[in-house]
Amino acid sequence: MTYPTLAAMIAAEKAQLAAGPVALVLVEDDVEVATTLRHHQQMGFDTVVALMPPAFHLPADLAQTVLRVDYNMYGESAMEIAVDTLNDAVPGQWIYYCFNAEYLFF
Repeated sequence: MTYPTLAAMIAAEKAQLAAGPVALVLVEDDVEVATTLRHHQQMGFDTVVALMPPAFHLPADLAQTVLRVDYNMYGESAMEIAVDTLNDAVPGQWIYYCFNAEYLFF
């Protein structure tokens, strides 16, 4: 599912976000986006959220299983705003955040 804003995604998916651990993937460029999202799904995250520019493509299988949010990662404090906003929306929930392709360094 694709959402135009983080607020719209939170409003629509609040129950899912509160149900289990959440992986928040902050997509800054188009490097290894699909493999990053699949990796986190395979790691067992109940919910994977991708904040990414609208111009970036997601394969059909991920478009059905990832909560995609059109988001400008180049704005000032974009990461901090996104993490704080999601954290405030689901208090007490465990949220992991990373950037795309970061998992390749582990």
